Amino acid sequence: MKHLLLGLLVLLNLTACTFAPKEIKNKNTSNRPVNKNLICAKQIDILPISINGQKPPKEAFDFSMKKVKKYTTDNIVIHKTVNLTIKEGNVDKFIQAYGSRRGGFNYLEATDKVKLIKALKTFPKNRTGIVMIYTPKLKCSWNPKRNLRGLAFGYSPDYNVVVYNKPNIDNAPVISDTQAWKIVLTHEIGHRFQVPADKSHNDKLHCTHRECIMYPSPDWRAVLSVLRYGMPYDFCDACKAELKKAKNSCQE
Repeated sequence: MKHLLLGLLVLLNLTACTFAPKEIKNKNTSNRPVNKNLICAKQIDILPISINGQKPPKEAFDFSMKKVKKYTTDNIVIHKTVNLTIKEGNVDKFIQAYGSRRGGFNYLEATDKVKLIKALKTFPKNRTGIVMIYTPKLKCSWNPKRNLRGLAFGYSPDYNVVVYNKPNIDNAPVISDTQAWKIVLTHEIGHRFQVPADKSHNDKLHCTHRECIMYPSPDWRAVLSVLRYGMPYDFCDACKAELKKAKNSCQE
């Protein structure tokens, strides 16, 4: 296997191979704006919520925060982690309800409910905050049989919610847990940046460029792209250009 991978890498270098973007299946995709509430923010607040002791590797979390600073502001405020204990059968129910702004507090014990409400009272509700939930369980709401690694909930009038399923991220094939966390942490925040924005490389809210951290899931060409260009730890040139353009327009 090792010789096969080395052979592929040599072949790619000899041919200077590049890969065409993934074909866009949803032909009705339209352009959308980058989330300037985050990109132009003077301060971004991060509220970590740990469910049943789940947390990311510190190295991966620090990496994702550096990416946030790179495309937004150096002024990132990390709030104290809120530790919640939730019965297994209520974990996903709480996440789906809370993330979609339907409350979900009824799935919490009284002490945890008070704890979370208290933390949220000091959390800015001006669309520049990111609530990062670490969970032992995360189901796909439109396909309950599917386990997700991460999920970014849609537009909110107050703050952004992203969720990370630790057991599923830790069990990513081939790469280490820390490598997987670096990608998934940044990928979900990228969804809240709302890139890809232009329909030319946006297929179902994911980037069609295989070297991009916003690429949806590994396929054989993505694997070859890793061998050629390295791990997809950052946005592709097209997504970077969208973020830069949004940043440059912040004073307009």
